[in-house]
Formats: sequence, structure tokens, C-alpha cells
Amino acid sequence: MQTRFAPILMFLFAALALGGVASADQYELMFDNGSSWRGDDGDRVEVVFSERGVSQSMSGVVMKIDGRPGFEIVFVRGEIAGKQATKGIFAPDIETMTTSGDAAGGGAVTKAVGTTKKPDAGNKGGSSKPAVTTVGEDGILESSKPGVFFMPWEGPVGIEARHDEIKSIIAEADKYGPGQIIVLQINSPGGLVIEGDKIHETLKDVKQRHRVIAWIKEAISAAAFTSLHCDEIYFMQVGAMGSAVMFAGQTAISGGELDAWLEKFSEVAEIGGRDPIIARCMVTRTAMASYDKDAETGKVTIYPDMRGEFDISDDKNVLTLNSDNAIDCGYADGIANTTDELAVLLDLPEWHEVNDSGRRIHDRWQRTVKQCRDRIPRLQAELQRNPERAITLLKELLGWYNRCYPVLVYEMGLPPDPDPIRRQIEEIRRQRGNRN
Repeated sequence: MQTRFAPILMFLFAALALGGVASADQYELMFDNGSSWRGDDGDRVEVVFSERGVSQSMSGVVMKIDGRPGFEIVFVRGEIAGKQATKGIFAPDIETMTTSGDAAGGGAVTKAVGTTKKPDAGNKGGSSKPAVTTVGEDGILESSKPGVFFMPWEGPVGIEARHDEIKSIIAEADKYGPGQIIVLQINSPGGLVIEGDKIHETLKDVKQRHRVIAWIKEAISAAAFTSLHCDEIYFMQVGAMGSAVMFAGQTAISGGELDAWLEKFSEVAEIGGRDPIIARCMVTRTAMASYDKDAETGKVTIYPDMRGEFDISDDKNVLTLNSDNAIDCGYADGIANTTDELAVLLDLPEWHEVNDSGRRIHDRWQRTVKQCRDRIPRLQAELQRNPERAITLLKELLGWYNRCYPVLVYEMGLPPDPDPIRRQIEEIRRQRGNRN
């Protein structure tokens, strides 16, 4: 078999990084949050897990578990979308798993679930006291005191800093009714324009019911595009925002594409209540900006050329604002290096996070990205060593497509469509059947 499969598998190596799993009859699983489960095939279980950033629950029967420790796939059979089916769940995505009764048969229900947890006492970015949440008569959750929904948003846009996590923190804020404060702590070198398009529509919508804050350490390119949507922008002292040149391959766009991008950036600036002249300077070096500032009122008048007393951007460089000139020209609302300082600027009596959902959303995805980067190269080596397990290994790769698509496709260069992997699995099955 090794001789017959080797050419096909080596072809996959040229385009893909591959991975693998193992199996056992009795199991003990350890989950990222410190909980664990011990049981056997046939046990009826209740599983709470994350899928595409949304918490889900399912009850059903454990059919089998494949995989090496830390990367197991748990196969649970139950009722999904009105019919009996078996679902494979990655152990790193499982939040809790409990044995609910004696085995086999029976149905299951998969549904979205919401959880409200107290923030960790030692969370990053500042102190936060435990949240006390009650449910009002209308079913809307109520926080014990004014606070924020805080989420770090870090890394390349579309890979580590995604639209999905922004959607998730908005959904959490929505549970508490309109008028919440959502703080995105942005630290990103930019990334995918296609991700920016999704963010554009979502932030336009959420601004109609919540107050959205960008707290910037670094917001370059697509991250600057994201920041400009927000109601308020606060910089850290070392903060930077701008340099949003769009590239097609290795070449900066021009002509009609550039005109469209300039218009989009202008629109976004106006959505955030900011003059579009400065925004356009972040996109192309052909745009210019200067301003006058009334010494008594502080009113800023911005010009699309160099006639103003203060220069912002000439026609030789693409603009990146720092904390000083962003504040002076009115593009930022203040400077805060700590959450306590930010609370003062937000007119809050203290820094209080309504819950730790934003930190958990961020940490879960960052952990998934790290696991994917660590695991995929090892899968290739494992398949080379053990082609007899090719079907199991390729199935795990398909699972990574569902779990960490942006890293596989945009960072590792795997094909956007995983159908060739499915066809490869069927071909191996066919060859094995013919051999027998």
C-alpha cells in the first residue's frame, strides 16, 4: 500500500501541511480551562464547545475518540438539525464535558448557549472587580454598575484579529440591551481587505445601538480602517494609526481601484465623525493635509493642501498618525496608557468590566491559532512516517479547515477549497478496497 499511495500523498505535501490522530477504548481528556472528562465508548455525555467563536452545547453518545493527547477528536452521535448524525468535536474546543447517563441511543440537541462568568482578578490591562449580573423583567441582563465590554484585538487582520471576534463581543453586549460600551484594544499591523469589508458592515450596524471605542497601540492599514469606524479613538502614548496603502500582490493599487479605496476610507472617516481629508492621506502619498487651530476655541480647520499653519501630511509620504498629532488635529479623543486612565476619559467612575467574555473570546482564538501553527507542520512529518494512517490524518486536516481556516489559507497557503482532500480520502478508501 505504501508504494501505491506515496505519489498521491507527496502531491499533497506540495500544497498542504498534513496531520494525524490516534484512538483508544478508554479515555481521559484534559481541557484548556482545567476541567476534564473520563469515560468510555457508549457513554452519554453533555458537551459544551466553541464552534466558529460561538458557544454550543450537544448531548449524545460517545462513538469513539481519535487523536494524540491535546488534539483528540470526540465523535458524538445525537440529533442535529432534526436528524441523527455524528459530530466530530476537537477537544481543544471543548469547554465542559460531563457524563449524563447510561449509553446508547437517544437523541441530542445542539444549540447556542450563553455564559456569564466573573473576570479573573489578575486580568491584563488593568484591575477589574467581579461582575454581578441580574436578569431584568424583560429578560435583558443587567450589570451591577456602569462598565465596559473589553476585548483585545491583536495580530494580522483576518488571521488573528478577525471579524468573528468583533461579532462575538457585540453579541455579548447585546444581551445587556442598547447603550453598552464596547472597547477594542487594537494592536495590529494590518492585513486582509476582505476582512475589513465584513468589519465595515458590522461596525456600521452596531454603532446604532452601542458606544464603540478604539484604544490604539498600533492600528496600521486594515486595523486603521477598523479604528476609524469607532465612535471614539484613544491612543496609548506609543500609539500609531494609518499607512493603509492597498496592494495587489506586491504592487500598490492605482487608477479606479485606488479611487474606490479612497472613497471607502473617506466614508469610514465620516461614519466615525472625522474629516475625510486626513483619512485619504493614510491611503496614498498623493493626498495632502494641513490644518489651522483656533487658539481660544480649539476648533480645527483641515485643508487638502499645505496652506494651513500645521502640516499633517505632504505628498511624499503616506500618513501614520502618532498620539500627539492625532490629538492635536482632532482625530483622537485622548491618551490613556492604562485602563484606569481610559475609564476617566470614558466618564466612568472606575474601570469595571461587565464580564470577562471579551478576554475569553480573544484568548480562545489566539490559543487556536497557536495550536494550528504548532500542529500542522507536525502532521506532514507524521504522514510521511506513517502513510497507513492517511485517512485519519487527512480527516484531522479537514477538521483544521473548520477550526482555523484563516491560518491554513492566508498564512500557510493551503487551497481555499478543501474538496481535494475529501477526494483524496475517497481515493485511498477505494484503493484499499481494491487491494482487499
